[in-house]
Amino acid sequence: MAKIDAKTTGSIDVLVAYKKGGLTLDQAVDRFRKLTGLTVEIAEKFIKGMGRDNIISLEAKRKSYTSRQEETNDIRG
Repeated sequence: MAKIDAKTTGSIDVLVAYKKGGLTLDQAVDRFRKLTGLTVEIAEKFIKGMGRDNIISLEAKRKSYTSRQEETNDIRG
């Protein structure tokens, strides 16, 4: 089995934590930069290019709420 560098696993952990919402952008950039040796600008561009799993669209939530209200009103008559 191949031996994995601690900096590599640390970098992956930082990216996963950011993606799940456990780290702010500034925290993730700082940690990722220190582990990889990238500049702040490059690290930030890389991390900003990732999507996040903890983002909820308020517009989608509002539409969902509105449609449920309309269904409830239809049932009540």
